[in-house]
Amino acid sequence: MGADEAPTRKADKMASREVELKDGRTVRVYLPPYTRIHESVRKRLPEPQPPVVTERTAAGKEINMVIKDDPQYLQKHVQWDEAYIEQVDMMSSLFMFKDVQVPEEWDVGVEVGAEMSYFEPDWKPREGEMGRKLDYIQWNILADTMNAQRVTQAVAEMSGIDLNEVSANEATFRSDVEGQAA
Repeated sequence: MGADEAPTRKADKMASREVELKDGRTVRVYLPPYTRIHESVRKRLPEPQPPVVTERTAAGKEINMVIKDDPQYLQKHVQWDEAYIEQVDMMSSLFMFKDVQVPEEWDVGVEVGAEMSYFEPDWKPREGEMGRKLDYIQWNILADTMNAQRVTQAVAEMSGIDLNEVSANEATFRSDVEGQAA
């Protein structure tokens, strides 16, 4: 390596794209390691399992029955699903925007604190450097729908997903309204 060559970071080898935000800023968006993210979240948040009831038949044989419609299990699963999605989104955001630097003067409390505290009295900014970065990504970069769409488009393209094909496929599905007619 020559004197003027900088060592290559791992992030430089990851798939990435420049995305222009609505206000003219440009951010580099990386393709998150989704498989690893999901593995990590599953380790921290194991999926709840439906209860199993063991019954004895008249012949004395034991039968295990999985109760998938148990109300407590269904409620726990909805809560788990929400927490799971939130964790995956947060990790994905940090990997997608690994190069983003939060401006020193930026303050989430000034940006959205009054509004959030009004609706969620216990709301407070996330803690630590990564928490501050997540707040910046959520409340500054992705707060605008157009910015979120541009980022989603870039990630989809890096993933090899053709969003036009996805839309065309979605259009072939019956809507909920159509399914209710009878």
